Amino acid sequence: MPKADNKHILFTRSLNSEHLKYAAELNLSITAKAFIQIDILSLSEAKIELINSKPESNWIFTSQNAVKVISKSLSSFQSLKEKKVFAVGDRTAEELLKIGIKAFLPEQHNSESLIELLEKQTVSSYIHFSGNLRQNIISDFMSEKELDFEEIECYQTKLHQPNINVDDFDAICFCSPSAVTSFFSKYRIKDTVPCIAIGSTTAVKLLDFSEHVVMSERTDVFSLLEICHNYLNS
Repeated sequence: MPKADNKHILFTRSLNSEHLKYAAELNLSITAKAFIQIDILSLSEAKIELINSKPESNWIFTSQNAVKVISKSLSSFQSLKEKKVFAVGDRTAEELLKIGIKAFLPEQHNSESLIELLEKQTVSSYIHFSGNLRQNIISDFMSEKELDFEEIECYQTKLHQPNINVDDFDAICFCSPSAVTSFFSKYRIKDTVPCIAIGSTTAVKLLDFSEHVVMSERTDVFSLLEICHNYLNS
């Protein structure tokens, strides 16, 4: 058990050693339990042919998981240098940069802000590389504007609920809407326990289950740890 003066935080995802070291510096005791499982898929020949059949399409990435899938088949794609690529989130853009693709980012790290950016474009064809639990915000926009649009499923998110005692925690941190859905499918928490969210999309999902939501503007774990420290000690 943590010391009495430590704040005990539940993260609904796994953390690395750097995260845990920083948490200790902030006097935070961390329990990290993954509430979702990501299964990375391989692109089939049929999907690669579909992608190459639309050389005029610009690409959309809303997750670094999708970038990892594309990176394995990079040599199979045609007209890559001519494409305009859009990404949501700094981590997604960083993964793209690792494979030589510079992406355009919206002002905010969410799909709504991406839509505002896409509305300024003149292109009429897009491919969205996504997961099985994607939101419909982007596809609804494409349908409304009658744009040519394809979704390529690159990974699958499976919900997982590890056994915990929710009363042990002073705050709970969420890094995706899927983790929110997974957690609250099994657990309920006291109204006094703050839910800390990465970004507005996760925060909005949390509002379905809690009125005590605090949002991090930055999309990284270190920001969540800082919020936990500052908020719980204010």
